[in-house]
Amino acid sequence: MQHNRNLSVSLRGREAVQAFRLLKKNLTSVSLHIRISDTDFCFACSGNRTGEAFTFVPYNVRPQVSLAMNLREAIEQVPLLQNLPPQIEICVNGRVTPVPLAEFQEEDAETIYNYCFRSDVANRVFYDTVPASNIVLLFALEETTCRIIEETFGADVHYTAALTHVVQHFATKAQGMGKQNGRRIFVYTHDGVVDIAVMEDARLLMLNTYNVRTLTDVDYYVFNLAHHLGVNIAETPVFVAGIPALRDPVVDELQKYAPAVYAVNPAAEFNRSAASTHAGVPYDLICALHRK
Repeated sequence: MQHNRNLSVSLRGREAVQAFRLLKKNLTSVSLHIRISDTDFCFACSGNRTGEAFTFVPYNVRPQVSLAMNLREAIEQVPLLQNLPPQIEICVNGRVTPVPLAEFQEEDAETIYNYCFRSDVANRVFYDTVPASNIVLLFALEETTCRIIEETFGADVHYTAALTHVVQHFATKAQGMGKQNGRRIFVYTHDGVVDIAVMEDARLLMLNTYNVRTLTDVDYYVFNLAHHLGVNIAETPVFVAGIPALRDPVVDELQKYAPAVYAVNPAAEFNRSAASTHAGVPYDLICALHRK
């Protein structure tokens, strides 16, 4: 049986269900990725890690109600979720705190995260390892939302930070660039924030997330962080990722002050897979779908 190739849709309703059933019929292993953020949910089905067969459904949340209530409504309204595959990955788009792998103690994870990010609601704290950088990323999701997820999809769902796959990919990308111990700055713009990672080869020197409203905010955070770490911006390449509507203005802005600023093109990075060429798919979700 031949696999369908380059099946890429962004549909709601019956067409999305039909596309998903076609994926299940023609592919041996289908996974559902659910990306959760404060502004939207993204549902992505992929038949393999090359992303050649792909279904994508975005869902805007209502800001006036809780994240948990939005999720309940999405579960009821998105037909794609009525026919579930065996593998479900929950990608949490939120703040993370890195811990060196050599210093990580699982029993301390909740204490460290809650110290860094205080919250008035009950959260469940998770952690991911990033092998390429020898670090652990701590992240969290509201306990109520976790319960709804597990009531709907079962207790075997896997939670991961959306940034985990981005950092892993950046570290792998840095390793492949040659010039050992060369410093590089990676900027990921999305959801009203920028994530800035400074790396020396694959070693993570700094990872911070900043709320931004204007392009000058991006300038401030990138160049202030570079100065704090003693990074010579005149000699350090800066790579900017994100959907083109957000990425390209940041590239143009940073190029005013830094000589080596490059737009990250996911289609080129991931061999023009369906996920990497589909408009509107967040860069972190593309990295998650192509994880190795």
